[in-house]
Amino acid sequence: MTRSFLLVLVCALLAGCGGGDDGGGSDDGGGPSKEDFIAQANEICAEGEKKLQEFTPDEPVEQGASAEELRDTVANELEKAAEAYDPYLERLRELDPPDDLADGWTSFMEGIEDAFGKIGELADATRENDSAKLQELSQQFTEIAQDTRPFAEQNGLDDCLPDDSAP
Repeated sequence: MTRSFLLVLVCALLAGCGGGDDGGGSDDGGGPSKEDFIAQANEICAEGEKKLQEFTPDEPVEQGASAEELRDTVANELEKAAEAYDPYLERLRELDPPDDLADGWTSFMEGIEDAFGKIGELADATRENDSAKLQELSQQFTEIAQDTRPFAEQNGLDDCLPDDSAP
C-alpha cells in the first residue's frame, strides 16, 4: 500500500474523463473553441496528476504494522489524495464547454464527481475491511470508467485518461 498504489487508485477513479457524446458537431460560438477547451481540460488534468504524483503519505507505514494500521493509513491517504485533487475538479467544473461538447462534458463531470464522491465510502470500507463493500465500489468505479472513457477518447482528452499500466 504505497504512494504508487494510491496514485493508481485515484487515476483509476479518474478513468475516462468523458460521458456519452458522439464527438460530432462543431463549435457554434459562445465559449472557447473545441481545441482551446480540450487544451484547458488536458492542462488541468495533467496538473492534477502531477499533484497526485507529488503526494506522499504523512505517516509512512512502518514495517511490521498490523493489518488494521495499514488499512487505516491507506484510508487516510485516500481521503487526503481526494482532497488534494479537489481544486483541480473545481477548475474542471468551471470550464465552459463549446456547445457541441456541452452534453458530453456534463455527463463526464457527473461521472467524475460521482467517483470522487465515493472515495469516502472507499476509505470507510478499507478501514472496516469490508470486502463486500470494496467489491461493490470497485464495480461502481469500473462502470463509471466505462461510461466516461469514450467521451475522453473521442475528444482528445488524453491527459484525463488513466495510465495504460494501471491494473
